[in-house]
Order: sequence, then C-alpha cells, then structure tokens
Amino acid sequence: MSAASPSSACILPEKGPVTVAHCIASNFYGGPERQVLTHLEHLQRSGVRPLLIPFFEEGRRNELYLHAQERGIPVAPLRRQGAFNPLLIGELAGVLHREQVHLLVTHGYKANVVGRLASWFMRVPEVAVSRGWTGECPRVRLYERLDRLFLRFARHVVAVSAGQRAKVVEAGVPAARVSVIHNAIDLETYPPSAGVLRPLLGIPDTAEVVITAGRLSPEKNHAGMIRAAAMVLERHPDVYFAVFGEGALRSRLERQIEEAGLQNRFFLPGFRKDMRGIMHECDIFVLPSFTEGLPNVALEAAACRRPVVCTRAGGSPEVVRHGHTGLVTEPGDDAALAAAVGSLLDDPALRRTMGENAYSFISRSFSYAGQTEQYLNLYRRITPMPCAVTPQHCAWSDGRGGAVSGQEQQQPVRRQEDA
Repeated sequence: MSAASPSSACILPEKGPVTVAHCIASNFYGGPERQVLTHLEHLQRSGVRPLLIPFFEEGRRNELYLHAQERGIPVAPLRRQGAFNPLLIGELAGVLHREQVHLLVTHGYKANVVGRLASWFMRVPEVAVSRGWTGECPRVRLYERLDRLFLRFARHVVAVSAGQRAKVVEAGVPAARVSVIHNAIDLETYPPSAGVLRPLLGIPDTAEVVITAGRLSPEKNHAGMIRAAAMVLERHPDVYFAVFGEGALRSRLERQIEEAGLQNRFFLPGFRKDMRGIMHECDIFVLPSFTEGLPNVALEAAACRRPVVCTRAGGSPEVVRHGHTGLVTEPGDDAALAAAVGSLLDDPALRRTMGENAYSFISRSFSYAGQTEQYLNLYRRITPMPCAVTPQHCAWSDGRGGAVSGQEQQQPVRRQEDA
C-alpha cells in the first residue's frame, strides 16, 4: 500500500477522456458537498470527465445524489450497507474498473479508508482531502484515528487550510506529500437575501442581530457564544443572537440559554436550507469554534459582505483578516469574543467597511477558477495522461494537441504559504 508507488504502475485506460472520481460518504448537502459538486462541474468544463461516488444508506434520502443529478454530474453510487463493510472495497474497485477511473479523490474517513484499499487493489492513484477533525464523540474519534492512519498511505493529501496541513503533517504524513488548496466560493450564483431573518425570530425589523451557523456539537463552542452574548447584552441590551443548526447539544444549549435568562434574546431556530440567503440579513457573523478546517460559513458571510468575528482555530484566520475583514480572538476566550462583537456593534461604519473588505478579499483569493487550477496542477503531477478530447479544452493537454510535458507535470501545487 505504498504511497510512493510510481504512476507508471497504475492500470489506466488507453483511450477516452481522463476520468477523475470523487468519493464521499454523505446523504447531506451542505458546505463540503457543495464544494465537491462545484469542483466537479469546473472539472467538466476543463475537459475532464468527472464522476461522483457517494455511499448510499438504505431508507435515507441522499440529497448529495439528487443535487448531482440536477447538475448533470455522472454518479456511480455504492449501495453496500454498513459503516466499514469490507464488501464496499470490492464494490468500489468494480466502479473504478467499470468507469475507467484514472484518479480517485476521497473525502472523509470512510471514503479515505475504503478508497485507499480499493484504489490499491486496482492500482489507481488516490488523493485524500482532509477538511478537519472534530472529535465530537468516542465513535467519531475512533474513525478519525483511522483517517489519520490511512492518510499516510495516500499518494497525496490536500488540506483545506494551512492550519489543517500542520495537523496532517503532525499525524505522520510527510510534508512533501501535503498541499494546501482552499475551499472556494461562487459569487456569481450566490443567492440573494432571503428576507426572513427578523420575522423568523419575531424581533423588530430594525433590530441588530448577531448569528452563527453550524452543527450543534462541542467543537463549535456555541456554549461559549451564549456566555459571550450575556456579556454583550450588559452594554447592548437591544441586540439579538441566533445559532442556526441542529445537533446532539440542542437540549443542553436550550437549558444554558434558560439558565442565563436569555430566552427572549438568544434563539436556536434549527437548520435552514436558505442559510446563505439569511446571512445577508445579520449584522455580525460569529464563529466561536475550538477547531475548524476551512470554514465555508466564513466564506459565505463574506460573500454577503458581513464582518466575521472568529477564533484562531484551524483555517479561520486564513479567511478572516484581523482588523481588515473581521476580528480574530483566541479559542475559548469568551470575554475577548464579547469585546470583539461589542466593538463592531459600537461602530456600524466599521462593520460596513469590513464587510466590503471581506467580499473583495474572497473574490480575489477563494474563486473556483483558482481552486480548479490548483487541483488540475496536482492531478497532472500524479496522473500524467494524454487526453482524447478537443485539445483546447483538455485539462491534460498543452493546448496544441499533445499531452502536458513531464516538466510541466512536475510543477508544484501552489500552497497557501506561497500565495
């Protein structure tokens, strides 16, 4: 299962377009899933044949699969049941053979483990994408330990932030085999304001609102946001707070809100599919996490021209530039979080300036065009292949009808520290 086996040993089809498959175990359609599908769309425009390989769970609606179908992305689902059913390895190997896959990209611990074994049997190179680890419960911590182990055997690992890259290297993956490719955001198709936030919360139309969004789990530190909100309300008694999302901690957070006497000021509206539109309507977006990979919600808040107050967790400071696009505090420092939110509530002009700065920054630095270029450079290095589609539109072509040269294939992926 050596990660250093040469690409010349791969069993690859001799004809047809290059096929890059992305494998992910998810029934949901949120930030990571949107990242995968939009990347596959951009691959298709580059002349690469994309393929989505999702894991199906019997009796559960697969939102990712449905969105892929709507967007015209080829899908080859895995239907074997079980968390780590060994039969999944053979099923995925069969898909790699049948679909003539040149390169497999895996997302998350289940796809990483099953994908590494299947790609090894089929001698297809694998790239693992590491988005972050939450350690939210014993079962997840066990799976994440497996993920760290199997990352060592991937041909290459993509970390979504420099912060996550440091964790991957610490887990034992050689630094030379880890690149940073940030999440991206599509500003051209970003939804407009949903116009529902204040009516949904039942608060005045002119009220100032501070929100966050994410799974209600320990690493997101929504308990810290509740404590910070109590401090903010001492100086700003008319402001409101809301945490959008669902999760195992809902009942505990509800009790904490009640015990703090914040029932009419701090809300838990649940999960909303129109969250990206709702972000337009808040005044400040807060990200109080203990750990992050590269938070999509911070990109989405910036797309809505909203300032972000975040903690120095994972890749958050790579999206939020302290004092320019928002404010950065230390994880777990409730008083500092409250002070940062309070300073922005005191200065509406500063909020507007930071929001505009945030939009400008992500439009330059987090585009899908730039992300696709970085991924294609990596794919070329790992899978040097000629292409059978029109040369001008072939991601593996030099644009003159030939394959990319060996020298061009060895160009390094641009990393965050080089940007």
